[in-house]
Amino acid sequence: MARDVDLLISFKNSLPNPNLLSNWNYMHGVCEFQGVTCKGSHVSSLTIRGQPLEADFNSVSAHLLSLSSLESLSLHSTNLIGSISSLANCTMQLKELDLSGNNLQGSIYDTALLAASCHSLQSLNLSKNYIGKAFNRSSRVFARLKMLDLSINKITTNEDTQWLFSKLWLLKHLDLSSNTIKGTIPQITNCTSLQYLDLSSNQLTGTIPAGSLSNLKDLIMWQNNLHGEIPAELSSLKSLKNLLLDYNNLTGAIPDELVNCTSLDWISLTSNRLTGSIPIWIGKLEKLVTLSLGNNSFVGSIPPELGNCKDLVFLDLNTNQLNGSIPSNLAKQSGKIVFAKSREPRRQVSFANPENSQCHSAGSVLEFDGIGSDDIMRLPTTQYCNFTRFYFGVSDISSNGYRNNISMIFLDLSYNQLEGPIPIEISAMRYLDVLNLKHNRLSGPLPQELGGLIHLLLLDLSHNTFEGSIPSSFSVLSMPILDLSNNLLSGPIPELGSLITFPIYVFENNSGLCGLPLPPCNHSSIPKGDVPQQSSTNHESSQGWWIALGLLIFIFSIIGFIIGQFLW
Repeated sequence: MARDVDLLISFKNSLPNPNLLSNWNYMHGVCEFQGVTCKGSHVSSLTIRGQPLEADFNSVSAHLLSLSSLESLSLHSTNLIGSISSLANCTMQLKELDLSGNNLQGSIYDTALLAASCHSLQSLNLSKNYIGKAFNRSSRVFARLKMLDLSINKITTNEDTQWLFSKLWLLKHLDLSSNTIKGTIPQITNCTSLQYLDLSSNQLTGTIPAGSLSNLKDLIMWQNNLHGEIPAELSSLKSLKNLLLDYNNLTGAIPDELVNCTSLDWISLTSNRLTGSIPIWIGKLEKLVTLSLGNNSFVGSIPPELGNCKDLVFLDLNTNQLNGSIPSNLAKQSGKIVFAKSREPRRQVSFANPENSQCHSAGSVLEFDGIGSDDIMRLPTTQYCNFTRFYFGVSDISSNGYRNNISMIFLDLSYNQLEGPIPIEISAMRYLDVLNLKHNRLSGPLPQELGGLIHLLLLDLSHNTFEGSIPSSFSVLSMPILDLSNNLLSGPIPELGSLITFPIYVFENNSGLCGLPLPPCNHSSIPKGDVPQQSSTNHESSQGWWIALGLLIFIFSIIGFIIGQFLW
């Protein structure tokens, strides 16, 4: 224990600011030091996050990595500097090392050297650093490493990546996203243990590898320059859960063979050049939670079979060439949804963008992207869209298990050629956060039942041909974003509730609408269907009043005449 104290205090004394880590001194027991966890009397874990240590990696290596019983070290966002190649010693017990969010430099080879020097290391996170300069390749392997995160670094050549793939003997999780890797996708060999592969937000070209990845669960390659068709060979990945290929140049249809990937729970193919119809077999994917096919060229109708996906909570089909009606079967889906292990309600983030030619979607619900609000700018949509409005909320869906009768949370069918009325069954999706149906050919009255969607953050029904009055039930809705413009609505805007607080553009280009915030109503602006009943009621009421008044006058006249005769 005395050696642990000496190493920690020596590290503190090497910092430019000696006032940091104030209780690291000989007056406290080592297990009381800030960020320290002990097993017995020895330091087993050290976590310091968000403090400006400005330590050189030499000092980290010489002092912290030498703690004899240390199993886990996290120095996330602590302004570390220097090169990871300057490794002096590493305890044999270290299994997890998190150095993300710093200013460390080095090459992929230096990463391999660091991993191999810490003989028991299984998890290495170097995300958000400056790893990626040129290096001399060697035959060194990554020892027992199972998780490697090199996202948001400076890796540029696919030769470096090719060398990396040849050394991943036991690796299960590899994240190389948000670098500037150029060239064709490297051949992936000796990676039979790999379960998670993220190559998103690079500059890779070529076709998707269907690819020696028999145990792969997550294939994430959005925002590259991939071309060709989605390979049918992906169907051999029986464990595949997440397929994210957004923002590429993929063509052709979704291969029917993917029906064999029965574990799929997230399919995201937004912003490609895919064609054909939306496959009916998707309705057989009982575990599917997210289906995002927006900004492609899909044709035909929306398969009613999608309603058979009992866990489907995020459906985005915006900006395609879909026609027909909105299937009422979409509301059929409801069931048991698995959330994280936390017992707290889940935090959600939704965002919207101003109207422009590239960005038609209502945005996203980040809860189901597995991305925290601090990583919003990593989403591919934020690279193309000028998002200006973010809305944070807490889902009342408990995350410690299942709750029955949960329905869809995000439904975006905008910018298609859909016709007919809004199915009343949609109102059964009472947990909807986003309902976006704008820019279609939908018609008929707005269902009164939609007023029951009290969780809405966004309701956009603009640019359709809806007619009739705004239902009075809409008065209880208090969503931040509402748009009913460019329809055929008429009659007074309900005065109760929050509707009158919205800006004018929400109701514009509905020639028959009136009342706040639009100009006041007059007799001619009231729908004809409402006039007869109101006029008849007023007429009958007025007629009854005059009859009663006439009777009273007659009675008083008789009484007056009798009294007058008596007095006379």
